[in-house]
Amino acid sequence: MKRFASHYVCLPGRGFLKRYVVEMRGGGQIARLFPMTEEVENTEWLPGVIVLVPAGVRVDDRLFDAPVLLEEVPQEVLALLPTLTPYLCYPFDFIGMKPVGGTRHTQLR
Repeated sequence: MKRFASHYVCLPGRGFLKRYVVEMRGGGQIARLFPMTEEVENTEWLPGVIVLVPAGVRVDDRLFDAPVLLEEVPQEVLALLPTLTPYLCYPFDFIGMKPVGGTRHTQLR
């Protein structure tokens, strides 16, 4: 298992989760999302935002159009986790909650 944590996790069209961990199985599948309430063993902290998109969807600025802060992961997203692909977007404008010029999109594996 690999774990990645970031300032925010973006769920396109739904909003952002603050300080969440994305736990991944071998093969790059997302196993679960959970809040980072304390230091978690084998978790890599990443600067920026992790965005979760369906396979084959291109990461672009339109994915960040819902600047709502969510309290928890919506149920419909939990069911989709194994089909979503995580990307790290860095650098990121945390005031406007948008990528900046030169933001790189790196798939997490």
